[in-house]
Amino acid sequence: MKKCKYVSALLGLALLVLPLSHTLAQDTNEGLIINPKHDRILKLHPLQVGEVYISYEKMRSNYISNEFGLSYVYQGYLKSDDFLPEGVKVGGVHVRMSQRYYTSKKQDGVPFGFFHGPLFGYRFMAFEENVFDRPMQDPADPDYQFVGRLYQNSLELSYQLGGQFLLGKQLTMEVSGALGARLKYALAKGAGDLLTENIIGHTLVAEDNSAIFIVPSPQLNISVGYSF
Repeated sequence: MKKCKYVSALLGLALLVLPLSHTLAQDTNEGLIINPKHDRILKLHPLQVGEVYISYEKMRSNYISNEFGLSYVYQGYLKSDDFLPEGVKVGGVHVRMSQRYYTSKKQDGVPFGFFHGPLFGYRFMAFEENVFDRPMQDPADPDYQFVGRLYQNSLELSYQLGGQFLLGKQLTMEVSGALGARLKYALAKGAGDLLTENIIGHTLVAEDNSAIFIVPSPQLNISVGYSF
């Protein structure tokens, strides 16, 4: 029940933000002017650490666009004895959805100039076997403890600010940052304290097989794209 409480809270906040964004987009549809030569952008995000990330952005009104991003996640992070977290192999997917409000009044109907808006994301990761690096044990040993594979689901809600510019006829570049929070649900049968000892974040709920954490989610994004 506690898990559902925290997950529902973040989902509820996202659901409050997105309908408001949709209403604002509808209000600006009067006098709609969209440039069909540059109203869509397909992007690659080469500096996204631990992920292969592509996204698609499309104008919805004169100054508002929606972006959908999809990543293959190949690296996750756990606590370490050093200042920097420890990188570990994972397999997973990261989905991002955002709405952007462009502030330039000189560029109607194109996703160029400075922007801001909400960003929502969901990420699933399956960690490699024995990610906690526990010594091998004989199942017949009285102190034997079975620890299952680690899985992690994350929900994030952030607010982003940045700029996107046309470099040539079709080539674009974006630089942006975002600040928000990420709610993480980690599951590994029999892990117990290993979850709170290794998962990065402030512990909200901890049980024998699972735990919920919250962590700040600062992000820096640089992308190159093709507009059409």
